[in-house]
Amino acid sequence: MSSFFTKGPDYFSMFEKGIGISNKAAATLQAAFADSEIDGDEIKKLKDIEHEGDRHVHQSAKLISESFITPIDRADMMNMVDAIEALTDSIDEVANQVYMMRITRKDKPTEKMIGLIVEACGRLITMISAFKQFKKDHGKIHEICIAVNHIEEEGDALYTRALRDLFDPENEVGAIEIIRRQHLYDSLENALDCCEDVADIMEQTIISNT
Repeated sequence: MSSFFTKGPDYFSMFEKGIGISNKAAATLQAAFADSEIDGDEIKKLKDIEHEGDRHVHQSAKLISESFITPIDRADMMNMVDAIEALTDSIDEVANQVYMMRITRKDKPTEKMIGLIVEACGRLITMISAFKQFKKDHGKIHEICIAVNHIEEEGDALYTRALRDLFDPENEVGAIEIIRRQHLYDSLENALDCCEDVADIMEQTIISNT
């Protein structure tokens, strides 16, 4: 039995551990961009965190497949596990872009978008904690879901402005730098989309299981 279960299967702790890994990835990404020069050592840590997330998915899938009775539908549980893994993967993909594109310095849009990812992951931790009592705390979960959706919308607006500024001819940004920044912004925007996906799937799971 997996080490994070103490008295039989605790499916809700399974979700909490998964989003905890995502949150650690977000915090590590933010630490990498804490100064004007990107910290390569922090970027490298993200690959280990992503591998930790992969191992957790395998543990979770094994537990779900071997369980006789589950508190919510097995397919719904795997959808949540997969959505959380996709979030962790999307944050690791930002690190991949930094490495492949040889990006060494941050800019304001990147810093702000990473801040939104960290904020959204914090909301998801609270949301999944409330998920233990989803039949009683549906209203609270719904409010957090809306908050995560608003963070994602703020990220979309920031992404649009950042790209528009990037292609402003008055800025005289070189072609290579445009490519670098566009790929980075795309990856950050995708990570915010993944945050929203986790929140939406959790709320959909509640609806289908009540």
